[in-house]
Amino acid sequence: MRKTRIIKRVLLTIISALAALMVVCNQLVVKNAEGKTFDVVDSVPDGDYVGLLLGTTPMTRISHRRNIFFENRIKATANLYHAGKIRKILISGDDKSLDGINETECMKDSLLARGVPESDINLDGKGYRTIHSVQRAYHDFGCKNLIVISQKFHNERALYLADHLGLNFDRNVGFNAESPRSLMSQKSVYPGIAYRSVGSYRIYRATNGWHWKHVWTSPADWYSWIESLVKG
Repeated sequence: MRKTRIIKRVLLTIISALAALMVVCNQLVVKNAEGKTFDVVDSVPDGDYVGLLLGTTPMTRISHRRNIFFENRIKATANLYHAGKIRKILISGDDKSLDGINETECMKDSLLARGVPESDINLDGKGYRTIHSVQRAYHDFGCKNLIVISQKFHNERALYLADHLGLNFDRNVGFNAESPRSLMSQKSVYPGIAYRSVGSYRIYRATNGWHWKHVWTSPADWYSWIESLVKG
């Protein structure tokens, strides 16, 4: 009985520490993006920018309804382009997502329908995660002045990655596509807080060569570690 209570206390301590870490990481990401994201096209400073459009699917994966995140990102990108705020567009996403949809091609077709010429659109089908999109924009596509285009919670994370991965962008800012207002859509924002903690870990891993497996390799190792504390 005593051992069970101690294990529960250790687990509660770990969960509390992880929750605190998530709060700290979230605040770091938000603070980093202050003054670097814009909601209105006219407020975006002039510059020789490439628009990095972060990918998503045109239909939601679970309910197969219109994806308002997708539609609003397309609208925001087209508006920036036609206002002369971006000269080229780099669409970065999964060329074969979980449901077999090519995110980049779908976004390209939608931009063409809004009058953006194909000659000014580049595709990166290997942007599986935000960190890949940012790194590949710099290393593979040579982008120096970047406007990340997505919803605000996503842009904040992308800018944090860009600023802490040793990528020497001359300038990187974000343009916030409108966020959907439905309750179902808002629920998808919450995992973004956890992703910010994961993003911080990926930055540390990329810059220090460290991996969680250096400490624990499976749930059994977690239990063994707790048992050792109890026995010790």
